[in-house]
Amino acid sequence: MKQPSDVAISLFDDALLRTASLLVPSLLREEWRREWSAELWHVRRSCIGIDETFSWESQREITGFCLGAFSDALFLRSQPQKGSRAPVHVHGSAAHTLLWLFAVLALCFAISRLLPGVAAENEATRHQIRPGVLLVSETAADYNQPSISAALFQNWRTTRQRYFQELAFYCVSRESADAGRVSTQWNVAHSSENLFSLLGLPIIFANQADADSSLPSVILSHDTWMSSFAGDPHINGHAIRLGKVKVQIAGVAPAGAWQLPGAPDAWVLESDAQIASLAPSRTNGYLFAHLSQRGQAEMSEPVISITASNQDHTEIDLMGVPIADPVEGAWNMYAFALFLALLALPAVTSVSLGDTHVSSHRPSAKQRISRILFFTAKFLLIAAIGFCASLDLAYSGTVGYSPLAECLQLLWCFTICLFGFRWAVADQRKRCPVCLRRVSNPATVGLASRTFLGWNGTEMICMGGHALLHVPSLPTSWFSGQRWLYLDSSWDFLFADSYVY
Repeated sequence: MKQPSDVAISLFDDALLRTASLLVPSLLREEWRREWSAELWHVRRSCIGIDETFSWESQREITGFCLGAFSDALFLRSQPQKGSRAPVHVHGSAAHTLLWLFAVLALCFAISRLLPGVAAENEATRHQIRPGVLLVSETAADYNQPSISAALFQNWRTTRQRYFQELAFYCVSRESADAGRVSTQWNVAHSSENLFSLLGLPIIFANQADADSSLPSVILSHDTWMSSFAGDPHINGHAIRLGKVKVQIAGVAPAGAWQLPGAPDAWVLESDAQIASLAPSRTNGYLFAHLSQRGQAEMSEPVISITASNQDHTEIDLMGVPIADPVEGAWNMYAFALFLALLALPAVTSVSLGDTHVSSHRPSAKQRISRILFFTAKFLLIAAIGFCASLDLAYSGTVGYSPLAECLQLLWCFTICLFGFRWAVADQRKRCPVCLRRVSNPATVGLASRTFLGWNGTEMICMGGHALLHVPSLPTSWFSGQRWLYLDSSWDFLFADSYVY
């Protein structure tokens, strides 16, 4: 009678053989399981004997035989099954190419969504200063310098205007700002309360908290909000100190406010009485005027000459100029760059795909449509990559809107699209029209000295057995471009042991 230890070891050996059989291909699994079981019976008879006396040395030898079945199973798994074709790895699959392009696009898009500069550019495009707003200055040549006094603004504000329906004013001073961190110097604009409504710019985060009416309200510029407060969306209601006055943050100006003269870091909204009391009558600032319908009809020039009354009722000559040119936006810059890339593409590469056929065995209509769709998909993905990657490269070093970043976006987008389209055309020329895989195994055919007597160039083959590609080394009048030679069924014996997957 068998001992319990002998029974346990026997079950363990049988479990090893069954586990090894799971590694064998399914068609051969049952056959090899029976083979190993029969051999195990003979190994047990030869090691233990008929009396089945338990011995650790005999059991180690039997277990070693069972472990050897795993090496046999792994070897069988690495061999091709009988009757099947050996796989041939053909590089350049169309699906793999599109997958890689899509992966690059997804990466560039994800990065662009994380860059604060891209968000600021979109915000500047979405929130632009309304048309019909002028900056009134003494001279058009130096309109970025403050030239209108606070007293003149108060005088105009209390008199009836014929061409202006609303006026706003601010004066800029350099003041210390203490937001709980290291004290810094800001350009603080003391402005009238209607400034942002006149400009048509919304105040972001304005309704997140109840304002404390006892403290003056301050609006932060977008760049100050990003640099000093790390873009905190819950900044509304925080109290800071400007100079000797404690103020409360009432919101953030959109990125489009960068165009305002004086480069303010913050705007303190004050009533007309506060502006008159805080700013002496001789303090100069910036005056903004929104043209009425009559004013827009009669003042259509880029630079408008204005004759106005001074405080002493004398006439003065002023100039009205637009604050800044409209922001083009990422999409407009992208469309222009894409147009330039398509226009310049024929200058850097031949747009011909070299589809000269030298055989009656042509691809089917379905295969030709698939080829066109694949070529179009590559162009669309490259164009999308050009848009996202140009934004990443242009706005990676800025947290706000920048005209320089717009120029860099135009340059990067043009470069990426141009050379990307050039690669797409060159890649398409090396694709088999039947299976859309890149041809390989280039071989030189002919002699250079016999170019005009025989064909001389490079021959490449589709490993799926569909076609040969002939590329001349020196274009001639009778062989100027590449040619496809489609293979018929008589070539199938060369590819009998391979298949494309």
